[in-house]
Amino acid sequence: MKKLSYIVLFLILGMNITAQSVWDGKREAIRNGSGTENDPYLIENAQQLAWFVYTVNWDYAPWTNDQHFLLTTDINLNGSPDNQWIPIGAGPSASGSKYFNGVIDGGFHKISGFYIDNDNAIGDKNSMWESSFAAFFVQLGNNATVKNLYLEGSVTNDMKSAGFSGKNGIFEYCVADVDVESDKSTVAGFVAMGNPTIEFSANLGDIKGYQGVGGFIGINGIVRNCYNTGKIEGDDAVGGIAGRSTEIVNCYNVGEIVCGNGTNKKGGIVGFFPSSGNVTNCYYLESCMDGSNGYGEPKTAGFMRSRDFVDLLNNDTNVWVMDEKFTNDGYPVFGNVEFGINENFFDNTDLVVVFPNPAADYINVLGDALSCEIYDMVGRRVKTVSGNIDNISVTDLNTGVYMIRFTMRNGSVVTKKIVKK
Repeated sequence: MKKLSYIVLFLILGMNITAQSVWDGKREAIRNGSGTENDPYLIENAQQLAWFVYTVNWDYAPWTNDQHFLLTTDINLNGSPDNQWIPIGAGPSASGSKYFNGVIDGGFHKISGFYIDNDNAIGDKNSMWESSFAAFFVQLGNNATVKNLYLEGSVTNDMKSAGFSGKNGIFEYCVADVDVESDKSTVAGFVAMGNPTIEFSANLGDIKGYQGVGGFIGINGIVRNCYNTGKIEGDDAVGGIAGRSTEIVNCYNVGEIVCGNGTNKKGGIVGFFPSSGNVTNCYYLESCMDGSNGYGEPKTAGFMRSRDFVDLLNNDTNVWVMDEKFTNDGYPVFGNVEFGINENFFDNTDLVVVFPNPAADYINVLGDALSCEIYDMVGRRVKTVSGNIDNISVTDLNTGVYMIRFTMRNGSVVTKKIVKK
């Protein structure tokens, strides 16, 4: 994993890496928000996240249908063998459907200290841990969305396992930095199985399983514009992006692939692909494995760090850019056309939160700001707002990406990136 480069970037950008809420085992009800896109429920500390988990697991989760939640700070779950994470949706079966089916916006914050280890209580119907999966979410509804969230931790379990979700979900602009290990089949950095869609995201974790093992998906699903740097290891159907998948587009893998038992179901991109599947414009580091199963194209490290590779990967889009700050070991990162994972997860988001993002009509602003200036991506100032900037109209802006420069009451300056849709 590329943890060192990410830590360096924290320091370069001056983020206070101690500014986080640490879970102390207690719960606290969410106080702010109404659950709409423009007024989401605000998860403002670790205790409120724990309350959210408790209510989903015990109070019949359909109340979350189409509800919006926004994380406003970094959270440390303080995980250990004696303080394991209770997966969201792992309540007793008597409580009915436990799937979260709303929208969680991480606000480009990090949840760290996520920890699940072998624990027999996970399969105990009399406990809060009843589950067929080990992951942050046991299962997500088909329309549930998780975006702008960095998840860091570890999962070691004798079950179908993953970082984010055991089954299903829509993921946008997320980072999975979760080491996942299981001796079972269907193991992945993001989603173990189901029919998930994952876009503009990165897997940094090392993933190890038996069969159907991938950086993003164990079995089935769609992955577009994503990259993997973690080591992927298993015995059969092992791939840098997916163990088995239905669609993989504009992705690359530079993580090592280790596959035992002499199987040919291994690949730099995908281990096994159904006849109806589609792999388009995908590449992998030629030294990541021996041989090839024909899915994706092998490239040298030198070429994959070049502008020619960025152009090839973009395929007439402008999603990818050169890693000029060397935050990803020189390999391509996401550019200004969308949220840059390698930048926005490490700005000083504790001072200002803007949402919704992307926005169609207006954005809400949380933070003690006096004024702001909005610039387009060529540096032209297109708007100035002062006075009450809790709510800023963007209806007069063209579709695209903008930088907002906030002047805070304490004299500091905070810059945020937004997308006008």
